[in-house]
Amino acid sequence: MNYLSFKVFRNLVRIGICLFLLGCSTSPDTEIKYLSGYWEIDFIRQKGEEFKPKASAPLYDHYQMKYPEGILNKVAPRVDGSFTSSEDAVPFQIEKLDKNYYIRFQSRWDEWSRKIIFLDSQKLILENNDRVFYYKRPLLVKF
Repeated sequence: MNYLSFKVFRNLVRIGICLFLLGCSTSPDTEIKYLSGYWEIDFIRQKGEEFKPKASAPLYDHYQMKYPEGILNKVAPRVDGSFTSSEDAVPFQIEKLDKNYYIRFQSRWDEWSRKIIFLDSQKLILENNDRVFYYKRPLLVKF
């Protein structure tokens, strides 16, 4: 192999490695871990309209998860930085269907599901029928 052939071969290998690395993306399974924790509804979109919660005291959704199962409950922040929790905790399961993740809830009274449209460490978007729920991580202050 002469020097020119070696350079061409080396450059082809580099390009191949770059293409391989660009083609690899992180598995969506690893993103599901971001669901755990506190989430505040930023707004809800339905039929082209946006609705913002107007509660004087915010309520957060608190997801406790050990994949693929977990519990959702509503919590309210207190002045001292702790939380008051609702008595009702709704169990759920994460289910993957055709590259999409769904949260399947089952309470004593009802069953429903929400499709995870987007999830990262600061933003969560869930869809249920014709409603889209936009969540954000709340700014939690501890005293």
